[in-house]
Amino acid sequence: MRHRPSGPSAVRFIRYRAAPPAGTATHGALALRPPAPPPVRPPGLRLVRPADGMDAEVRAVADAAVRLIAEVLAGARPAAQLSLVAAPPVCREMTRLRASRPGRGARIVPPKILSTRLQRPTPAAAEATAVVVVAGRVHALALRLDHSRGRWRCTALETTAHAP
Repeated sequence: MRHRPSGPSAVRFIRYRAAPPAGTATHGALALRPPAPPPVRPPGLRLVRPADGMDAEVRAVADAAVRLIAEVLAGARPAAQLSLVAAPPVCREMTRLRASRPGRGARIVPPKILSTRLQRPTPAAAEATAVVVVAGRVHALALRLDHSRGRWRCTALETTAHAP
């Protein structure tokens, strides 16, 4: 007795059927199975383009936050300027880190942003990740952005970089 799975499978096996005998007419039509109809998308899903409404605003804030944080980590910008895109606890922590490691008078190399990614786990929250080059070393950034009081702000930050 053969057991067949009850649900659809990712792999489908098709049995080979021998060609009809030579004397059988097909009336000019190809003896092929008609193509399957295209899959139907479940309701509620839609294609979202990067510049659609609210997502464009989140993307702009995330890009600005990544750029500002990378510049603060590189020593090219004071941490107080993070208040434009970050919540007060993030600004205080970056200011504290920056104060504990003063610059050594070395030439400041502007940071370079290699890539950024953005996702929205909920309508009022977004998570951004970035790969940046600070002082010649590659580092990762992870930001949590929350929508509150009509604007997006960075409320949490994790990074592999240390303030200068």
